[in-house]
Formats: sequence, C-alpha cells, structure tokens
Amino acid sequence: MIRHIKCIRKKSDISDEEFRVFWNAPEYEDLNQQLITLTKPVRYSRNLALKVEATQRLIADRGFIDPFDAVIELWWEDASQLMVLYDTPEAQQLRKKIADYENQLIDISRSTAFFTECTSAK
Repeated sequence: MIRHIKCIRKKSDISDEEFRVFWNAPEYEDLNQQLITLTKPVRYSRNLALKVEATQRLIADRGFIDPFDAVIELWWEDASQLMVLYDTPEAQQLRKKIADYENQLIDISRSTAFFTECTSAK
C-alpha cells in the first residue's frame, strides 16, 4: 500500500472555528471529491485534530510538539497509477485549484505532505 499523507496547520490568525468552516465547506469537499475521482484511491480520509484535554495531556506527557490541525490521507495499492495521473493536465489544473483554496487558510510553510509505504494495515 502507498499512502499520501498531508499534515496541515492553519494560519495563526485563523480561529479554530473559522478553520472548521473552511475544512467542511462544500467547495473543499468538491475539490477533494474531484481528486478522488481522478486518482482513484482505495481509501480516503480527511480528519480534523481534536482540541481536547486528552490531546494536551499526551503532548505534555511525551514532550511532543503541537499537533497538526488536520490530516488528509489517500491510499493506493501501488504508485504506478498515481504517478501516471499526477502529471496529466487535468491533475495539474486540479492541484492548482486545491492549492489556491488551501492557501487562503493553511500555513503551507508549517504544513507537510509525503508518501509512505504501508507495510502493515488492517
């Protein structure tokens, strides 16, 4: 399994409530659905971090840094289909639309994305 993981931090001048509205907006859902249609992952998840006491205790107990505000994950059986679709004109146009939308509220300099090879999944 190949996973694409995008770890997102909101801009510092954006409240948690504003970020939640942005994250759940139909426009963002539509962009992500277009991405799913184009790249055909076997699994997709879009998650907001919980701002709860348990998170704060975990951070304090382990000495972790503050968590990301959100995470998006897409899973594929292998990378071959993804790489073919990644450079198509349609994919490039969609990536630009997603970036334009995300740049409104996401602090790109403090966010990251990467691919992993999942060696064990249930």
